[in-house]
Amino acid sequence: MVVFNTPGANANGVKELVLAGMLLGARDIVGGIQWCKERTDDPEIAKSVEKGKKAFAGHEIKGKKLGVIGLGAIGAEVANAAAALGMEVYGYDPFISVNAAWNLSRDVEHITSVDTIYKECDYITVHVPLLDSTREMINEKSLDMMKDAW
Repeated sequence: MVVFNTPGANANGVKELVLAGMLLGARDIVGGIQWCKERTDDPEIAKSVEKGKKAFAGHEIKGKKLGVIGLGAIGAEVANAAAALGMEVYGYDPFISVNAAWNLSRDVEHITSVDTIYKECDYITVHVPLLDSTREMINEKSLDMMKDAW
């Protein structure tokens, strides 16, 4: 995934892209579209769909745990939207401002150790600037703590 630093950009637009990425990953929508395109000339399409649809069932994001690292404008938008979709949301930001905290849903659980997010969450989204203090935030050690993919 391509990442850009865009201070002052549309936080809502970025939030929507983050949610779209989670939904695309949870349901393999792109794979399903490709599967359908490959069968446009199939005379037995109804039977093929019945046999093949299980491969694209995926899983629901409702009830899954999302870890949001960085609760600024974008991170808070993502956290609030995910909570509204029924996800269990953990937020980590050791430097959260009072104003940012006021904008955060009470359904977002404030986590004081980023390791909790690495160990507990099904999805993780990172919304922090690249600084010396954040440069190695995702590394071999943190990856080893994370859950295996489905």
